[in-house]
Amino acid sequence: MKLENAVFLNAEGSLEKGGFRIVNGNITFQPGAQGEEVMDCEEYIIVPGLMNAHFHSYSPLAAGLMKEMAIQDWAGDSDQGRIQQLFFDYLDHHMSREFFYKVAQKSYIEMVKGGVTFVSDSDPGPSPWQLSEAVNDLGIRGIVDTYEEIGEYHNKMNGRVMFGTHLLEEEDLSEEELRKLQDEKEAYKAVRMTHCMENKWRHDLVYEAFGRSSVELYQERGLLDKETVLFHGVYLSEKDIGMIADQESSVVHCPLSNLDTGAGVADVPLMLEKGVNVSLGTDFVHTNMWHLMRMVYYGLKIHQPVERFSAADVWKMATVNGAAAYGLQDRLGRIEEGCEADLVFIKKNEYTGAPFEDEGFSTALNNLMFQTREADVHHVMVAGDWVMKDSRMTKVDEQEINEAFSKALKGFQEYVNERRDG
Repeated sequence: MKLENAVFLNAEGSLEKGGFRIVNGNITFQPGAQGEEVMDCEEYIIVPGLMNAHFHSYSPLAAGLMKEMAIQDWAGDSDQGRIQQLFFDYLDHHMSREFFYKVAQKSYIEMVKGGVTFVSDSDPGPSPWQLSEAVNDLGIRGIVDTYEEIGEYHNKMNGRVMFGTHLLEEEDLSEEELRKLQDEKEAYKAVRMTHCMENKWRHDLVYEAFGRSSVELYQERGLLDKETVLFHGVYLSEKDIGMIADQESSVVHCPLSNLDTGAGVADVPLMLEKGVNVSLGTDFVHTNMWHLMRMVYYGLKIHQPVERFSAADVWKMATVNGAAAYGLQDRLGRIEEGCEADLVFIKKNEYTGAPFEDEGFSTALNNLMFQTREADVHHVMVAGDWVMKDSRMTKVDEQEINEAFSKALKGFQEYVNERRDG
């Protein structure tokens, strides 16, 4: 396929004009043969697919829950805490595998409609394989955290989905468990993920038990390297950040959920200054990467010189840095020769369609980041294959998935009512 009259965003966040082609799912700027399919892209700005580097697929069922409440209190003795206890019990023991699959797909569809083509999912549900099928059946890419099941999934892929494993959160760390993690690393080569130094509670737990951070513990045991992905990092010290940078590990910045839970604000400026690869995750309930990018942009302006960070820095976090976190930087996150054709076609509007451009200056990326509406995302392809065309999913029945999601939500409400009335 040849994309004519294309305007596309390069890895530096600048617009380029000119056509390119998609051959065997990859991008090429080489000339093609006569008679190939041609798409006129005059109406669109083409960008690489966005990378959601941390998410929990069941979480949209919890919309409105877990608010104004720290993580450690989610299943506490308050009225809200008791409802949330029932929510997790419903998930663990009463929601069917089919509903898990459909709820995950509901989440992924919301992301695709915002231009996401890769998701890192930290909730395998009843089966990591089933969750990978939910990703594959939409046609997108992802990685699923298998937790203790990595032995079964080691060195496997299911279509476009990789499998990773889990380090431990601070409340679960012990000398015995750390030794198990070391043994697991020796046995299985895989991306290792965890929620790390997320809030003061977790910070205090590990310091009380070990006198140092979880990052230091991982470093001492050879668990911190370029295959380590750490979520949140709100309570990372400067020493922690330096070790993460030295070992080429990645941090996933999740400011929406950090504020939802009162965890605080991660020191992303220091991470970037030290050279840490920082990517972005919507984490819990949230699925809109555009909202997230805007929040990150403004967060980087707090107590910093206004010129220090730009929209381009945030765009990289949502694309190339997300790819790098999962070892995919040579294939994803960029529109360049040889990269996979994971592309988002954004219909130009009154702002994005007419940026001011002069030598050395352009409003294009700022306008794109701040003025793009979800309705402007018209087409999404992965490896040259359409997964959404004219704002409609091409591979799944969206209405059926929405109905299943509603039934799952109703089932939870009925479950709560039964327990309350009983």
